[in-house]
Formats: sequence, C-alpha cells, structure tokens
Amino acid sequence: MGKCCSALACVVGLLASPAAWAQDPAPPPADPGAAAAPPETTAPAPPVEPTATAGDAATAGQAAPVTPAPVTPAPGTTEPVGEPAAEPSQIPSWFRFDADNVGLQVWAGASHQLGPISLSSDIYVTTLGTAEFDIGPAFTMGPVTINPMVGFAFNFVTQQPAALVAPQLFTYIDAKPVYFESWILGSFSSMFDETVQNYLYSRDFLLFYPTDDFGIGPHLELSIDLNEVVRAVDDPTTVGVDEGDVDNTGLASLQLGGVIGLNYGTGNKLLLYLGYETQKESQLGDKIAGRFTFIHNF
Repeated sequence: MGKCCSALACVVGLLASPAAWAQDPAPPPADPGAAAAPPETTAPAPPVEPTATAGDAATAGQAAPVTPAPVTPAPGTTEPVGEPAAEPSQIPSWFRFDADNVGLQVWAGASHQLGPISLSSDIYVTTLGTAEFDIGPAFTMGPVTINPMVGFAFNFVTQQPAALVAPQLFTYIDAKPVYFESWILGSFSSMFDETVQNYLYSRDFLLFYPTDDFGIGPHLELSIDLNEVVRAVDDPTTVGVDEGDVDNTGLASLQLGGVIGLNYGTGNKLLLYLGYETQKESQLGDKIAGRFTFIHNF
C-alpha cells in the first residue's frame, strides 16, 4: 500500500509541475517591438519620443539600420524602439555638356535654398582652358522659371582673367506639351585684353512634345559684336597682312534651325540641334551649324 501511495504521489507531482511552470513570468523578448500585448485589458501607456540612437542599437548587439524608421513602442511599455531618420538635404543639381563648333563645353550646377530665395550657381569649362563661375537667384512662378545671373571667366592657359559675363538672363517655361528655353547674356573681355571681342549672345528654342519622351521644334541662335577689334597688325616680316583688318560691330552670327529633345533614361535628356549659319564670317568651311547636348538632373 505504501508503494502505491508513493507512486501516486509521484504522478501527482509530475502533473502539478507544468502547471507550476506556467505561473512563472515569460522572459522578456530580445526585441521590444516584438513583445506581445499583455493579457490584461489595461490601456497602453502613451507613446514616448524615441531616444535610442543607431549606435545604441549596435552596442546592444543589434545591427544598426542604414535608415532607421520611427517605430511606435509596443503596448504596455514605454521603451523606445528607434529614432526617426533625419531628412537628407535636398539640393537639386545637374550636369551638362555641349559639343559644337566651339568645342567641348562642360557645366555642373546646383540650387541652394536660402530661406525664401533659391540661389543657383554653376561652373562652366571649355577645352580652350577657360573656366567660368556663374551665380544668381532663381524665381519660379508656376511653369515659369527666371534666373538672372552674373559670371566671371578665367583663362588657366594664359593665367589671366578672361571675361566678365554679365548680365545674364535664363528663362525656362515647362508647360507640357510645350517647353521653351531662352539664354541672353553679355560677355565683356576688352577690359582684360583689347584684342578680344565683347559680344551679346542669345540661344532660344521651343519644343513641342507629341509624346512624353520626344519633342521637336524651332531653334534660333545669334551673336552680336559690341566693339571694334583689330585682328591683324601690319608687320614687315609678314606677307599679306593688312593693318586695316578690323572686326567691326554688328551681327556676327545668326543661326536658324531645328532641335529634337529626347528623354534618355531617369533624369537624362538629349538635345540634338541642326541649323544654318546665315553670316559668312561665321561659316567655318560650310554653312551648317549644329550641337549635341547631354543633360543629367540629380
């Protein structure tokens, strides 16, 4: 009988042990965000502002996320889980190159928001050794952006100032299916070198987009010389040079043609211009003018 009682006591003890284990509190989860809601229906504590940093998370043995997102604390706990990611600085920028009869020209520019003012700037370099810096405010009104600028050019081959490029006015109208772009600028070099021409330059074109990625339209480009420059001086050692060879003021170049605009992948655009040079002194062997342009917006 004693053995039966002992056996019965062992069975009861084995059955009672899991029940006793069930009363022990469960260990806290490794990730506070994965904690289950408490069985009681008490109202969850109000969320608190996250204060943990990515460095803290790494110290705790958890991998620090590259861009941590804010997470609401689990119900019933005030432990912060993450920190909201800081918004990256938005600085619209662009890269551009032109290839035409002047050679290869490269631009890089950006716009910085200074309170209510958008300040645009760019760097322009050529294969002739000239580099130029331009800066000015940009004003946007609906589809229209107007950007007056001033610039200064320096020739790194001659180690001398090249030109004061001012005033400049750039106008952009993007009202799909129509896009219009206009450049008007003055370049003054005679203050640094009397043998260099001052000029007024304008580039204007209109694109009509029958589809989202293809546009076509007219193009006009002109250059006006603003001062007389003696291009050759009489030299007894030089045959055939006339002292009277002077570059006069007036219309130096007038190009009429057409342009095609192509969207060329995310943020990329191609412009293909083909035109006719009407001024004989600017015809380099023939009357055909053209330009290839690539633009990337970041």
